[in-house]
Amino acid sequence: MKKLCFILFCMLSMTGMRGVAQTTFLRGMANVDTITVGQPFDYQLFLTIPKDYYVEWKQFGDTLSKEIEVISVGEVTTTPINNSDNVKMTQHLTLTSFDTGYVYVPEIDILYSKSLRDSVRHTLSTNEYELYVTTVEVDTTQAFKPIKGVIKQGLTAKEVFPWTIVVIVAAGLVYLIIYLTKHVNKKEVVEEVKKKPAIPAIITARAKLNEMKTNELWNSSKTKDYYTDLTDIAREYLEGQFGIDAVEMTTDEIMKAVNELNLNGFAKDKLQETLITADFVKFAKANPTAEQNEQSFKDIDFFVEDSYVYFQEVEKKKKEEEIK
Repeated sequence: MKKLCFILFCMLSMTGMRGVAQTTFLRGMANVDTITVGQPFDYQLFLTIPKDYYVEWKQFGDTLSKEIEVISVGEVTTTPINNSDNVKMTQHLTLTSFDTGYVYVPEIDILYSKSLRDSVRHTLSTNEYELYVTTVEVDTTQAFKPIKGVIKQGLTAKEVFPWTIVVIVAAGLVYLIIYLTKHVNKKEVVEEVKKKPAIPAIITARAKLNEMKTNELWNSSKTKDYYTDLTDIAREYLEGQFGIDAVEMTTDEIMKAVNELNLNGFAKDKLQETLITADFVKFAKANPTAEQNEQSFKDIDFFVEDSYVYFQEVEKKKKEEEIK
């Protein structure tokens, strides 16, 4: 009987260990709970997550809320956890507040999915962090300073401004008289300003892709720069060819807009795969192989050419309808 109980205990322990082998946990922590007005303080984000998961880190602006301002945002660092399938990811923020009394660092959301290609996004959130902001303390034990007398200032802008206007007006009148004297009996020649025609988006995209192909940039050690340049070509092409404001959009927003076009599904998949890989490189510090980098280049090149064929077909149909 004791032996049977021991075996059951071991099985339950192993099951428990498997259950906690992979976990997700997000915590936000500050190094202080009281600051003076405008004093910077450190705020750390700690994320524990399985190493194979895809994480989409929040892009911070100038503020977290009307009470909390962002001074600086550090890079995300990833550290393996010993004897575990998890990793610890850390990001350092420097924050401040110019309100007084109790203020709150708001909840911060981090999106993740179980794999790079998994379209289902889950959300982890930090707890709201309470902080007390005090005013600058006045030392009442010190003696009062004597009141200083009136200090004579130089000329102020208010005093100089009227004279500046007079000088400008006088100079303008002199210039006008000289100009009219020289041009009294001459014809004014109006030159027509010719606007340079805009370069078609397809030509720009082809030129940039050809330059990357010539230099074989997928073999570069600067993987992040490579994917930034490659996806920028795709974003600028989408904006110039289809009017999609892709430069300012996230990957999900871009794909939502592209899905509204009647493009080849295979071409759209190629674009999505490259955009997701680029996000993984930029935000999760992934390091694809040179072969994967070259394949991403081919995928963007295929998407550009295939979508341009679709664009030409649409334009052709429009002209046929106008003729009718």
